[in-house]
Amino acid sequence: MERKVEHIEGLLARRSLAACVLADLISALPDRAWLTEVVYDSGKVQAKGKAPSNNLVADYLARLEGGRSVANVVLRSSAMKIVQGRERQEFALEAVARDIEDASAAAGSSPAARLAELAKSLPPRQDNAEMLRELQRLVLAAGLQMTKFAPGAEIPGEFTSEWPIAIEVSGSPSELASYLEGLSELPRLWVVDKFSFKAVSPDDPRSPVRASITARAAFAR
Repeated sequence: MERKVEHIEGLLARRSLAACVLADLISALPDRAWLTEVVYDSGKVQAKGKAPSNNLVADYLARLEGGRSVANVVLRSSAMKIVQGRERQEFALEAVARDIEDASAAAGSSPAARLAELAKSLPPRQDNAEMLRELQRLVLAAGLQMTKFAPGAEIPGEFTSEWPIAIEVSGSPSELASYLEGLSELPRLWVVDKFSFKAVSPDDPRSPVRASITARAAFAR
């Protein structure tokens, strides 16, 4: 019973991590700086972007390090480029996702009581059609366009079963962040293991991005 509690609590602890990482990457950006590429894979973060100066790149690194979800921020490169007669710094960084405390954990409760509470996060499995409708509603609410929906085969586990999906969407980075936040707030327990995006026009700070998301829904066996 205790092992099952730990398993579900581990899933819940990662439930909002990807959404928080992207939100912090965006909110920490100084004025006139933007991201051109982001890769999040199992807690590791890589990001590329552009800024008017190295001072603003340094400000960005400091803001990220002081945030709630990103740690061990390392600048990998910062190179000056001239685009349309303007100097810009093209930077690349790496970081790791910081564990987020789960304030909902019932400390001091018995394993049976904790398991009964945690079980509310694991409703019975829906069929593919209903899950597609649910995810499509989130995409529309965020302002994105879904270009691919590819469900995988159900994976039975010791304590829960999981249903993986691959999604591709297009829109703005902030719309993608809104989508990931909405996914983490659904009644069903979704965990985003990977996401990535690239700007369609990297030299345009208002460029839309194309994004890929790999997530899995956990449900009771």
